[in-house]
Order: sequence, then structure tokens, then C-alpha cells
Amino acid sequence: MSTGPTGSKDSVDVRIPLVGITLALVAACEAPQDTIGQSHVGDEPAPAILKAERVGTSPYTNCNFEAAAAGENFDTVILNGRVMDPECGFDGTRNVGIKDGRIALITEGEISGGRTIDASGHVVAPGFINNHNHTFAPFAQKLMAHDGTTTLIDTESGSSNVALFYEKYAGNSLLNFGAAVGHEPARAIVLDGLSDEDNFDSTDLLIARSKAAEDGYNQWALDVPTAEQHEQILTIIEQGMRDGAVSISSTVGYMGYGTPTYEMFDLQKIAKKYDRLFGAHTRFGPTVALPTNYTLGLREIIANAVALDGALVLTHIHNQNWEEAYEIAMRLQERGMNIFPEYYPHITGNPNISTPQLLPNRIEENNIDPTKHIYDPFTGELFESREAFFKMQKERPDEGIFIIVRNPEWLEQWIHMKNTSISNDAVPFRDKDGNLLPIDADPDQYNGHPRVANTYGTVFRMAREQGVPLMDIVNNAAYIPAKYYSRLGLEAMQLRGRLQQGMIADITVFNPETIADAATMKMGERGLFTHGIPYVIVNGQVLIDNGVANTDIRPGQPIRYEVITEGDIDLDFDDKKYQWHADLPGVVNSHRIPGDQAPE
Repeated sequence: MSTGPTGSKDSVDVRIPLVGITLALVAACEAPQDTIGQSHVGDEPAPAILKAERVGTSPYTNCNFEAAAAGENFDTVILNGRVMDPECGFDGTRNVGIKDGRIALITEGEISGGRTIDASGHVVAPGFINNHNHTFAPFAQKLMAHDGTTTLIDTESGSSNVALFYEKYAGNSLLNFGAAVGHEPARAIVLDGLSDEDNFDSTDLLIARSKAAEDGYNQWALDVPTAEQHEQILTIIEQGMRDGAVSISSTVGYMGYGTPTYEMFDLQKIAKKYDRLFGAHTRFGPTVALPTNYTLGLREIIANAVALDGALVLTHIHNQNWEEAYEIAMRLQERGMNIFPEYYPHITGNPNISTPQLLPNRIEENNIDPTKHIYDPFTGELFESREAFFKMQKERPDEGIFIIVRNPEWLEQWIHMKNTSISNDAVPFRDKDGNLLPIDADPDQYNGHPRVANTYGTVFRMAREQGVPLMDIVNNAAYIPAKYYSRLGLEAMQLRGRLQQGMIADITVFNPETIADAATMKMGERGLFTHGIPYVIVNGQVLIDNGVANTDIRPGQPIRYEVITEGDIDLDFDDKKYQWHADLPGVVNSHRIPGDQAPE
């Protein structure tokens, strides 16, 4: 299988079996399909089994759910379950055979295996893909596994050293794992002098921010880079792409005071160069009023992506004017743009207490009052006074807090959004001594944000209560991230997010009548396991087994592009034809010209 300069696949090895569907049919279905029942091959309607929303986003797509029963003995069989596959639009009772980590057979016939799971009355769905996660700590992974998650990817803060990230979790992760190369950690290294050890794993994100603030000033958030520093930041980003990062990410919303627009544009040029996603916590926060409200920041990265024909994930769009953000994304999807929005079902955010927008000289302009909007993480109550808040900010700058930033009435509205990824934006939790919880800790010891434990339980419960079609939620929880990564040649995602024969066996089995969140904002209840998810299978191994986590196994696999070793880092973005003015007398493009060459 050949690999081009971007690390994506140039060709597909057709020897991989595609039972029941030909490569020609896959190619015919490549055009975006966004309406159930309107997939066509030529001028003729597709067969009933192919009346799907989006068939053909993976070269391995297999919409055959009528295979004959096989006599072989599978590793695991899931019997009598309601198989749901969003890509093919399939919803029906079938038996599933798993062998060697793959879904080997989907059939109505009788099958047997070394392990049998009776899924009567349960949905057998592709494992949920959390595309926005900041903690890979074992206990947090266990919480998320109980919530139906099989894959964790950090597409917001990311890593400064992608190679180190994948090395750390290889063979040592409950769930599949992946990371972007991150704008914030790159800036922290260049501007604050932090190391890769501080910044390669977002599980340590809040600690890294605390270290950067030890001198009382967050350079990564507040400084505008010199031309040399700009080039150093881009070099780190470029190396991350070569090391297989799934995307480029930026937390420009936390560092908008020091990040010029050309810096963002250059990051998105690199993402396009490699044909990968770009994701950002966009400029301007959810509490900031006009003229700098949230959707203006959103438009910055959308305009860049449209100009570059790039791909985007719109990180947690559920802020002020979210309706507008959603409409923009859907209109661009209809035009074939590789873009999808994402949200989590909570009104409280979970930044660290010393984030720049909460500092004494910034908090009022961001319309935040600690006594009205911010919960003390150790009491579960709003701060008693501004003085108490700023005292904790000074003494524990890396502490995560809970801040009300959204209207509670929006919760029931978000659930109706289509083609929108559901993620939890998990932030690492440490106890008062600064330690991560051990994997066997009791759930009542966890006092981080409950969204780590209850995101999918919440959305499925709310969907049931409001009559939202179950397939819509399975689509958002599992298929949407896989679809857009698939279009960008990420093979690990072309084989996930689907409940199809030949795909990797990442599977969530849940009861559609009882699946529900248990974790709440109350102290001691923030880590309660989601109800109604008895089985979660990761790469063919049963991780949640009849409601109990098997923490002796580490089945998680890397979600990663192929590493590029040939050639050298090259910061030429093929944009010279748009910069004819740079050669005119007296023109200085300061962020492009190294200091030793810049005019006095």
C-alpha cells in the first residue's frame, strides 16, 4: 500500500475482502449523501440494503447484513441484538461473530463462539468515538468505557511531541487513543521555555499551564511571537504532522490576546498541506458579548478553511449563538465541505482556575462573577466571595473549576442537532495532593466534571425522552467523527464507527430503554457509572463485561496516520503566488522574515 507525501493512502489494497459490495459500487457512492433513502448508483435507485445516508466514505464499507451463517467457531458471538449501523442505515436483529479483533460475520443464522453474549432487547452499536478528550489517565478511561466509549482523541489541546504521546500509550491503554499536534503546547515550549515532558500528554495540561504561570505571566497565552518564534512554533506543528498526528489543534480561545490571525492561517495551511483536520477552541469565549462574541471567532477558522479547501472540526459549538454556528456547519456540509461540529451536553465548563480570562485584570470584561458563575471544586458550591476565588487562584493555579457558561434551556435543544459529533471534553482530575486516581479507585472519589462519566448516557436518555430517532444519536456518537476522518484517509477510522462485516470490533451494547446518566454535579456522585451499558468491546476484547470493567487488559490501539520519515521539514506552504507584494520595495511581512534578515 503506497503512501504519498501527506501520509494518506494513494491506493487501496483490493485484496481486503469487501463481502457483498464491490469497489465500483463504493466509488459510485463517494458523493456526499445526506438524506436517508436517496443514495443512487447512476440513474437507478440503490438496492434497499444500500438506502443509506452516507455510504462510501470508507474503502472498506460493507452494507451486506444478510451473510449466510458460518460453521466456524468465533472468538465471541453477540446473539439476538438490534444491530444498528449509521453509515448503511441498517437497523435489524442479527447475530454478530467476532474473530481476531474484527467483525467477521453479521447474519440471521445460528453461530457459536468461545464466548456468547445474549443481546436480546439491546442495541449492538459501533463503539462511541470521543473526538475531544484531554485525559488518558486509566481511571478516567474506565469511567468513559462505562459510558460506552471505545476511542479517545484529543483534537483541542493536543501534544507538543506526537511521537512521545503514542509511545507512552502503546500497549498501555484501555481505549483506542489519538492526538493532534497542539498549538498551545507548541507556544508554551517556544514562549515559556517548557519542555516536551510538560506538554506531550494533555493529561498534564493543567500542570503545564501552572508551570507556565510560575513567573506570574502566561507567555503562551499573551505574547505575540517574533518572526523566529513563529517559525519555531510552525516547526513543532510540522514535525507533529510527520509523526502521524490526527489533526492540528488550537486553544486560541485561551490565547487570543497574543495570537495574530496570520498565525492561525499558517496552522491551517499546514493542516491542508497534509489533508488533515484542523480543530480549535475558537477565539472569544462563551460569555463575551458583542463585538467579540463566540461566532465571530468561529468565522475566523471557517474563512481560512474555505479559502484553503481545508477540513474542520468545530469544537464545542454549544455557546452563545450556537444555532447560527450549527446552521453554518450544515450549509457547508451540504456543499461538500469536510466539516463537522461537536458538542457536549452540559452547561458548565471546566477550565483551570488561572486561565487568562479569569485573571483579576480580565474576569470582569468576560462578564464572569465567581459568586454567580463559578463552583468551588472542593465544596460543589458557588464561591462565597471574589476574595476566596482569587486566593485559590494564587495558591492552586492548576486547579480545575466549574463555570456556568450556557443557558440550561439549551440542553434539550442540542439533542436534535444532526451530523454533529458528541464528545465530552474530559479534563484530567487530580486529588488535593495533585495525584491522578488509581484505576481501582471508587467512583465516589472522583470529583472532576461529571461529563467524563455521563456524556453518552445523558444524550441517549434525553433523546429517548424527547422522541429523537435512536439512529440519529448512534450516528452522532459513533459514525460522524469516523466519517470525516475516513474521507481524509485515516485508515484506523475507516475501520471504525461502523457496525459492519470486516470492520474492527469496537462495539457498544446498550439497552435503549434504560441507558441513562448516573453522575451528577453533587460531590461524591460525579463519577457514577452510566446505566444500561452492560458490554463494551474494544478491538475484539470485552472491556466492560456485564457491567464490570476488566482492567487487566489493555486493548486500546493507536489512531494515527502513518509516520513520514523521508525528506525534511519544509515550511513552504505553496503560497508565494498570493504574496507577490513581498518582493516590492519597502514591504516587510514581519512574520515571514527571520529577524537577522528583516530591515532595521
